[in-house]
Amino acid sequence: MSTDVVTAGELEQDWRAFRTGREEGLRRPHDWLSVVGLEWVTAAAPSVAGGLPGRWWVRDGVLHVAADVTDGLDLLGEPGEDGGTPPSSPLDGEITLEVAEAGARAFAVVGEVRIEVLRRGGYYALRLRDPQAPARTGFAGVPAWEFDADWRLPVVLEPYDEPRTVVVDSAAPGLTQRASAVGEVVIVHGGVEHRLVATGRHGAWSLAFRDTTSGVTSSAWRTVGVEGDPTSGRGVVDLNRAVSYPYAFSDFGTCPAPVAGNVLPFAVTAGEKAPAGRTGVPPVSGGPAALPGPQLQGGAVAD
Repeated sequence: MSTDVVTAGELEQDWRAFRTGREEGLRRPHDWLSVVGLEWVTAAAPSVAGGLPGRWWVRDGVLHVAADVTDGLDLLGEPGEDGGTPPSSPLDGEITLEVAEAGARAFAVVGEVRIEVLRRGGYYALRLRDPQAPARTGFAGVPAWEFDADWRLPVVLEPYDEPRTVVVDSAAPGLTQRASAVGEVVIVHGGVEHRLVATGRHGAWSLAFRDTTSGVTSSAWRTVGVEGDPTSGRGVVDLNRAVSYPYAFSDFGTCPAPVAGNVLPFAVTAGEKAPAGRTGVPPVSGGPAALPGPQLQGGAVAD
């Protein structure tokens, strides 16, 4: 879709539908507004993890958990064809679980609280999602700038011959991650050309970026999809659709940061502002998402 064939009114209508869908997604019972905790599992012998039922430990890169039926730790099964809540059954014994670096898996529930197992920097962690989280029950929408068709920018797409692995920082202190850089996006603003590195895969590019509103009126960095066909070299970046990463909504995010140099040296007064009541800026050190020790895997460290 481009502004020479679609009216500004139609573009704004599409944007309002996009905003509605975005906020409906955040309101889902176990989406990002429900995140209430992150517990790193570092013990080499059966141990309590953050007051959760069962005993948890890691051995030879594999997560172990043991519980009996009275603990109330219910394992999640596979969701049905309708995508509804997956069935659960109590854990009575010991099981093992292996998750790939940068991966995550919904694993168990304790009452309404869903436990998700993830692996970051070689460490296992348990992310807790509670539908009764104040951030979710009190959610009144994400502040955003009003739609402005001038922020829907035609861009030039320059795909790389092959994707390139790049190392980026993250919202979790001490953690670097790997991203797949697929090409460069050339944006012209105020007569000046700016080049940003896109990540993703062919035909599904996105831009993580900073600008002069970052950490002031918007979160520390945001992301936006790139429309268009990289093969043709023509595309559109609609900065009205720039959104915050999950880390901006809680203290427990591990989201990747932009590729170094992905900075627009002007104020992008479009898209989402920082969530209400939060700065949208992760800590430089410390905090519950910080790695519990030196990075073991992924990022700048050879696997």
